[in-house]
Amino acid sequence: MRKIFVSLAFIATLTTTLFSCKKVETYGSFESMDVGAYVTLVSKGNSILDYGNLATTSADITVREFGSPITSVIIYATEGAANLNRTAWKKVKEVPLSGDTKLVVTATELAAGLGIAPTALKTGTQYTFYNQLVLKDGRIIDPANTNSAFQGITNYNMAMTWNAIVVCPFNSTGFAGNFQVLEDGWADWSAGDVVQVSAATATSVTLLVYPNPAFGGFNQQPVTVTVNAATGAASIATAQSYGGYAGFDNDIKVKTVGTNNWVFSCTGTITLKLNHTGAANWGDYTLRLKKL
Repeated sequence: MRKIFVSLAFIATLTTTLFSCKKVETYGSFESMDVGAYVTLVSKGNSILDYGNLATTSADITVREFGSPITSVIIYATEGAANLNRTAWKKVKEVPLSGDTKLVVTATELAAGLGIAPTALKTGTQYTFYNQLVLKDGRIIDPANTNSAFQGITNYNMAMTWNAIVVCPFNSTGFAGNFQVLEDGWADWSAGDVVQVSAATATSVTLLVYPNPAFGGFNQQPVTVTVNAATGAASIATAQSYGGYAGFDNDIKVKTVGTNNWVFSCTGTITLKLNHTGAANWGDYTLRLKKL
């Protein structure tokens, strides 16, 4: 919220796409080209990796080959959204392809491929998988050398990339208590300050965070965050009042925005992107807390 005060003070003051070249990513005459290949999505399986059960949790999709014969699929991975720079990819495993094939990546396989311990996988983080196809004639086809517009045509239903997200089921037992501030984009609190989660039920937590009296905050009211018990996904769908600031705004409300909102009991962390509104729309700011 201090950022707002500073700001106010300052103001007062499809042909080539259907073929793959024998020489990777080198396009010559039409006659020099061979029929390419891709895998199409038959069914999407599990896309949730359970941090609370790292030894057995896995993600999967089922694919079917199309085009030139494919012998196997090499699965690579990266942390975050898709990245078509192959140097960023980490090899996870190679799977023989025959007919409809289920591609499965366990949490332990993903971690090993990334070169980290399974416990170093990040809750709330998406991991992207890349299917690199090894053709019978020795050619290699993957998302990096397949035209992106071609991959995006919905009628082809391509499955050259897929993803999973690491989450953990919510357990409310003992979750309420003191939490250390890791990040407060609204700037009422500094890293290391302590705030409270005053209550936790099977599907919610109640925060006592804003407003900070040090900045004229008054009439503090609890804000209830709804939690998906199976995944830890969190939301404040309808804006809730939390209080006001003397000389600034007497009634400010918050709701969550975006998809990166989580309450994870397995790591004792809360991550929320909150939209603050009142006399004006004061913007979106991230709040991150960790249980002491």
